[in-house]
Amino acid sequence: MLYEFQKGSSVTIATKNICAVYGENALSSRTCSKWFQRFRAGNFRLEDEERSGRPPRTEEDKIRDLVEKSPSLTVQEMSNVLKIPKTTIHRCLKKMGMVSKLNVWVPHELTERNRLERTTACMSLLARNKHEPFLKRLVTGDEKWILYENPERKRSWSQRNSATSTLCKTKVTSM
Repeated sequence: MLYEFQKGSSVTIATKNICAVYGENALSSRTCSKWFQRFRAGNFRLEDEERSGRPPRTEEDKIRDLVEKSPSLTVQEMSNVLKIPKTTIHRCLKKMGMVSKLNVWVPHELTERNRLERTTACMSLLARNKHEPFLKRLVTGDEKWILYENPERKRSWSQRNSATSTLCKTKVTSM
């Protein structure tokens, strides 16, 4: 376009010449006219002009912020909150490398002190079992807690290569 401008061609002729080389829909006469206007004003830069104000946030930024704040939201819930189509959210999550993973359920979080105490107790019992075999006489059982309400979701969004999140057991209290 700059070549056509410097050659002294009109907007119509420049548009026809460029479209003849690059294809029928390569350039509209309106776009060519805007560029010629810039060239006449002495502006030969190809970069966009600086704009005042805050740069607009992209949908990807909004989705990333929402996932960081609430990783257990479903795509439908994200769509409702952000007013963005579900397909756009799916595309952005895939582009960001996010996948929905099942959380790992653990009875409760252990501190380093808890782990050390449990290890010490187990080592003591194993040492005792060598001298006085008592483990063969033990009968064990398991319990199952069924909670009336469990608001925690079992899935959350995380990076494809990251470890899964842990979900602690809900505390049960008597009424």
